[in-house]
Amino acid sequence: MVVGERVDVWTTPAGSPLGFAWRSGRYRMTELPMRFFTRRPWWTEQDRVNKGIGAQVLETEVWRLTATRRGRQAERVFELTREESGWRLARILG
Repeated sequence: MVVGERVDVWTTPAGSPLGFAWRSGRYRMTELPMRFFTRRPWWTEQDRVNKGIGAQVLETEVWRLTATRRGRQAERVFELTREESGWRLARILG
């Protein structure tokens, strides 16, 4: 399920997520997160990317994590993206 909503994220000093708040719920991780990078759909955001502008324009940092909502046992898999303006819950996978 694609979400695309901003979330508040708590991180380690190194920047790895520990948990997040979304829609009046607090989620805590149950496994170590996996970090990867994906290409942004820059072609939908702007007409073109200038030569030599850098990878940060083309890549998005994504964290896939397994978490549970406080007070519930069911685990779900979430993908969070880190942007200049903050964190966003991009998708719920399970």
